Amino acid sequence: MASAAARAATVLAVLAVAACTVPAPVTPLTPGCTAEARTADAARAALAGAPAGATVCLTGDDLRATDLVVTASGTAGRPVVVRALGAVVVRSVEVDADHVVVEGVTTEGGTGLVLAGTGITVRGNAVRDATQDGISCEQRCRDVLVEDNTVTGADGSGIIVEGERITVRGNAVSGSVMRAANDADGIRFFGTGITVSGNTVSDIKDDGYDGEPPHTDCFQTYDNSRLPTVGAVVTGNVCRNVDHQCLIATAEESGGDGVVGRSRGIEFTDNVCDVEGSQAVLVQWIPDVLVRGNTFTGPGLYRAAIFLDGSTGAGFYDNTVPDGVAGYQLDGESSAGFGTDRPEE
Repeated sequence: MASAAARAATVLAVLAVAACTVPAPVTPLTPGCTAEARTADAARAALAGAPAGATVCLTGDDLRATDLVVTASGTAGRPVVVRALGAVVVRSVEVDADHVVVEGVTTEGGTGLVLAGTGITVRGNAVRDATQDGISCEQRCRDVLVEDNTVTGADGSGIIVEGERITVRGNAVSGSVMRAANDADGIRFFGTGITVSGNTVSDIKDDGYDGEPPHTDCFQTYDNSRLPTVGAVVTGNVCRNVDHQCLIATAEESGGDGVVGRSRGIEFTDNVCDVEGSQAVLVQWIPDVLVRGNTFTGPGLYRAAIFLDGSTGAGFYDNTVPDGVAGYQLDGESSAGFGTDRPEE
């Protein structure tokens, strides 16, 4: 039988081992986060396995060269959220999933925010010097919200959306350029039930290019290889220091096919347009366009709006136009159903 001294020594040894194997304290997650990632590998692992309702929080300064891809879908009530804690910079974010929220992230020098899916929200992000359109949603895009983002120096359009029930609201787009792209614009939109409201587009220029310069515009839609635009609302936006038009809306493909009216029903209301083109609004092959309550200025403005090639049923009301500038112009194919509160011009 072991002596009392031996038993005491054994107990002390066991206690010593236990003391050495106490686990280190675990750093608690930031409230609201279900996972935190400081490295590219950690971020990719967290996003790959994110269940519905997860909030993956990005933190630190080690993600600058990272291209993030989100393929895990949430649900309408429990989206997958990608959130930056503080000033987190990545190269790009691609979402190919449904019910995903991306908020507070800065992308720099990559492909920007590339979205495909239903129920996506991108809010409060900064997109800098994207190598293509800054924020794009062109595949399977339904019930999408693009809100309160800042896009600077994108190659092409600052924001481009195509689909159904898409809202582009409260964003700031500036300095779009044409590098690999074939144009430089603020916001482009295509599809049904699009709302573009409360955005500011500025400082998109056509000088300094070798060869053919871009045709810079604030807001644009067309139907060449795109969905027709039906029932769009463009309201309460500001367009400043852009070299051509505030809104250019055309449907050349429909016009060429003899089916004018596939794109129709755009409301352009309560916008401020200070541009350098000969007109601020150009509508061609698109019926039922309402231009109301806008303020038009610009050093080269010859007319505020022009309607061409079967753009019938248009309206031009309550707009502010500089003295000496025609409010509107329309050709014979667009005169049917035209309404205005201005004297004949």
